[in-house]
Amino acid sequence: MTTVKGVAVGFVLFVAAACSGPDIMRGVDGIAGWKRTGPAERYHKEGLYGHINGGAEIVLQYGFHELSVSRFVPGSPSPLSAAPGTPPSPKELVLEIYRMTSGEAAFSLYSTKLEGGEKGWPGIPADNWISSGQANLVKGGFLVNILAPGCTEREIGEFMAALEPKIPGRGTVRPKGLGRLPLEGMIPSSRRYIRGPLAAQNESPFLEGDFWGFAGAEGAQGATEAFSAKYGGAKAVSKLVVVELGKAVSGSAVEEGVFAAFNEYLKAVRRDGARLEGQNEAGRWFLFRRSGIFAVLVLGDPDRASALARLDSALGQKPADPIR
Repeated sequence: MTTVKGVAVGFVLFVAAACSGPDIMRGVDGIAGWKRTGPAERYHKEGLYGHINGGAEIVLQYGFHELSVSRFVPGSPSPLSAAPGTPPSPKELVLEIYRMTSGEAAFSLYSTKLEGGEKGWPGIPADNWISSGQANLVKGGFLVNILAPGCTEREIGEFMAALEPKIPGRGTVRPKGLGRLPLEGMIPSSRRYIRGPLAAQNESPFLEGDFWGFAGAEGAQGATEAFSAKYGGAKAVSKLVVVELGKAVSGSAVEEGVFAAFNEYLKAVRRDGARLEGQNEAGRWFLFRRSGIFAVLVLGDPDRASALARLDSALGQKPADPIR
């Protein structure tokens, strides 16, 4: 009887440990020069709204498990501090670790911040970027967000480099559909993976509308998803969006929906066979064409010939393994 109780208790403890998530979510220690100031705050779906004011819905649509938030302060005087005799300014680094439902879901959330041209920190194999006061890293099913407005880029970068080996996974999982985006002319670090209606709406007003089938992307099978990137130079940037239509989506409904959107936002809208064309007030070109389950939008290209070439290239592109 005692043995049975012991087995039962052991099983309960095992289940409790499994439900508590990976060790990384319970707090991170051992980052040289930094000390954690308290236990990690942990948020699940219900509590996420209290931490992310107005931004929880899009995180949930990408496929969310849990968020862990820890705070750090320098564990010793910083070698990058001001001149001797100057009181050190208070520094705090906030570490947010999002555990997502898959590596693709983690990348999709990471990609929402990408504008193109972001720089990474040297020596970190997983996809990452760093800017003044903030950095992001995506590895396996985890997205790391570092907020440290009082720290230098070097301090943030070195913290991220020390943290990266502690994150579970074998690097960044990039969705295969990113390989449908032609590489020629692409602005580095501009590719996005779009899941869910909110992400689609944020990407472009031309992706709004139930006819696209983005709704129900959280954990759903067969929902529409899309991949985008920016092309061109600083003064002539356009966007390319490749949409893989969901199983229940009507291609003809998509074509009519896009035609209506073009007429709402653009001028000189016309059909040329299976292709839609229009221009905005600045004279930039907007194109659309569908082939089977794939639909392609070129948004805001200053040159019609390059827009046509990119449209055709994307429709003929085979999904290769995406490169960084």
